[in-house]
Amino acid sequence: MSDLTGFELVNNLKKKPVFIFTTAYCEYAIEGFKADALDYLLKPIDLPEFTKAVNKAKEWLEIKNEKNSLVETTKDFLFIKSEYKIIRINFSEITYIQGMSEYVKIHLAGRKPIMSLLSLKSLEAQLPIELFMRVHKSFIINLQKINMIERNEIVYDDGTIIPVSAQYKAIFQEFVDKNFLI
Repeated sequence: MSDLTGFELVNNLKKKPVFIFTTAYCEYAIEGFKADALDYLLKPIDLPEFTKAVNKAKEWLEIKNEKNSLVETTKDFLFIKSEYKIIRINFSEITYIQGMSEYVKIHLAGRKPIMSLLSLKSLEAQLPIELFMRVHKSFIINLQKINMIERNEIVYDDGTIIPVSAQYKAIFQEFVDKNFLI
């Protein structure tokens, strides 16, 4: 850069991006970290070192996005960030939750589903275990919304069928057995 150094550029930004400083001079490392650099690479940069720095940035961004997506949980509802809105969802409205790569689709009774950039695992950790159960790598169900169980599938009033995978079958069967009237 001829007119501006990397440090000047970053310090003049109103909103700092995630960045990794690269330079041929090791004496700038402390200044880089003071400017909130996520990492610092000394030239010449080899591929393993570069890959490690990129993966570190990727993990940091994923954690930040998950924290921004899930705003608050309480006893009977949570707030979910969807598109440019923060939406209140009562636990009692949730029929089931479907994981779709790095998104979740929350299926609600009487409302259209809500999509959010959030992992199924992180959402699962925020749900009350007495109401929700993971039954498949892609599905969490509301235990109070089960209408019928047929073989290894959960059937809802609207005809939706959720499979119970072998990995989760034992814990689901334990729930059924505890609530089974003979």
